[in-house]
Amino acid sequence: MAEASITFHAKHRLSAFAIFSLVLFSAYAAIDLQAASAVTVALRDMVTGHFDWLLTGTVSGVLLLALGLLLLPNASRRIGYEHDRPEFSRWSWFSMLFSAGLASGLVYWGTAEPITHFGGNPFVAADATGMQAATTAVTITVFHWGLHGWGLYAITGLCIGLAAYRRGRPITFSAALLPLVGERHVDGLLGRIVDLLALYGTVFGVATSIGLAVGSMNATLEPLSGLPFNMFSQLGIVMVVSTLGVLSVLSGIASGIRRLSELNVWLSLGLLIAIVVAGPTSWLLMAAPANLIDYAANVVPMGFWLADSAADHAWQSAWTVFYWGWWLAWTPFVGMFIARISRGRTIREFILGVLIVPVLVVVTWMTVFGGTALHQELASAGAVSEAVTADYSLGLVATIENLPVPELRTLLLVVVSFLLFTWLITSLDSATLVICHILHFDHMGSMKILWGFLLGGVTCTLMLIGGMQALQAASIIIGLPMAILMLLISISAAKEVIAPPLEQSAAGALP
Repeated sequence: MAEASITFHAKHRLSAFAIFSLVLFSAYAAIDLQAASAVTVALRDMVTGHFDWLLTGTVSGVLLLALGLLLLPNASRRIGYEHDRPEFSRWSWFSMLFSAGLASGLVYWGTAEPITHFGGNPFVAADATGMQAATTAVTITVFHWGLHGWGLYAITGLCIGLAAYRRGRPITFSAALLPLVGERHVDGLLGRIVDLLALYGTVFGVATSIGLAVGSMNATLEPLSGLPFNMFSQLGIVMVVSTLGVLSVLSGIASGIRRLSELNVWLSLGLLIAIVVAGPTSWLLMAAPANLIDYAANVVPMGFWLADSAADHAWQSAWTVFYWGWWLAWTPFVGMFIARISRGRTIREFILGVLIVPVLVVVTWMTVFGGTALHQELASAGAVSEAVTADYSLGLVATIENLPVPELRTLLLVVVSFLLFTWLITSLDSATLVICHILHFDHMGSMKILWGFLLGGVTCTLMLIGGMQALQAASIIIGLPMAILMLLISISAAKEVIAPPLEQSAAGALP
C-alpha cells in the first residue's frame, strides 16, 4: 500500500513539475520576447555547431538496426501474446500511422521544400540541367521525410509495445529501456527523468508541427474567406484546433482519433488524384519511378554525409539537422502511439509496416506536389519560388492557383484547408493522449483537457517569440537529449529481440 502511495505521489510530482516548467517558459517569453528568442537561438546554434554529427549518426544507425532486426528469426514473434491478434484492421492501422507520423507537414513542405532545394543545395552540380536539379530537389525532400525518421518510430514503438504487451508494463517512453536497465530503474528516478524528456519532446515537437501548419491553413483560408494572413489569425486557429482536439481525445481512440485519421487518408488520396489529373500528368507519372530510384541510390550516402564547408554546414543545419531534431522530438509521441495501436502484430510486420508504407506515401506525395510545383517553376521562373521566398506557407496556394483548371482551384483550396484542420486536430489529440499516458493519467478527462490546451498555449508562445525560427530551434534543442536516449533504446531493442522470449506477464497492458 505504501509503495502504491509513493508511486501515486511521484506521478503527481512529475505532472506538477512538467506543468510548472512549461507555464514558466510561457510566462518568461511573455515578459521578454526578445530575450526568450535569443536564448532559443543560442541553444540551437550550440547543438548544430557541436552535435550535428551525433544527430546524424544516431538517426542513420537506428535505421540500420531496424532493417537488421527484420532478418532475425525472432522477428516472427508477436507484440503481445502469441495468440493475440491486431485490434485494428490494416487500413485503420495505416491511417493512424499516417496521421500521427506525417500529419500536416506534408502539406506545408510538399511544395515549399522541393522549390527551395531547387534553388540550391550541396548535392547538385553547378552545371546540372533543370530536370536533374528538380529530381535532386525531390530526392532531398523524400530523404528528410523517409526511412530515417520512420526508423526512429519503428525501434521506439517496438520496444514500448513489447514491454507493454509481453511484460505488462504501462505504455510510457521509459518502458523502452526496460531490457537494458531493469524494472527498478525504470520505476525510479531514471524512468521519471526519461519520461519528462519524452513529455518535453512531445510538447515541442507537436508545437512545431502545429505552428508551421497553421500558416498553411491561414494561407488557404485567406482567398476563401478573407481571413487576413497574419499572426493574430494564426493564433486564433491554434486555439480553435486545441478546443476541437480536446473534444476528439475525450471521445477515445476508436471513435475520435481512428475516424479522423481514416477521413484524413481518404481526403489526402482524393487531393493527390486531383493534383495528378489537373497538373502535368504524364510528367508526374514518369517522375515517380525516377524519384524512387534516385532516393534508393542515395539514401545511405546522404544519411552519413557531414558538411565540410561553412556554406554546406549552414544548409545542413537549417535542413537535415533540423529535421533529425524534429523527428527525434516526435519520437516519444509517435513511438508510444504506434505501440498503443499495434498489439498482436508480428515484429516483422510491424517494422515493415512502419518503414515501407509511409515511405511509399512520401515518395508519391512529394513527387506529385513537389513535381507539380517544379514543373511550373521550370515553365516560368518565379511561378512558385516567389511565393515560397515570401513565406513557405504560400507555396501550396501558389501551386494550386497556377493549375490550368480554374474550376478546381476553389474546391482544392477548400479540401486543403479542411485537411489541414483535421490533421492538426489528430496531431493534438494524439499528443494529448500520449502525454496523459506518460503521466499515468490517461483515464482522467480533466488532465486531457488541461494538456490539450497547454499544448496550444506552448505553440502560441513559440510562434510569438520567433515564428518559424523559434519552432525549428525548439525541435533541434530537444533533439539532442533524445538522440542520446535513442542510442540506449537501440541497445535495448537489440537485446529484447535477439534474446529468447520471456515468460509473459499476466498483468496485461493498458486497454
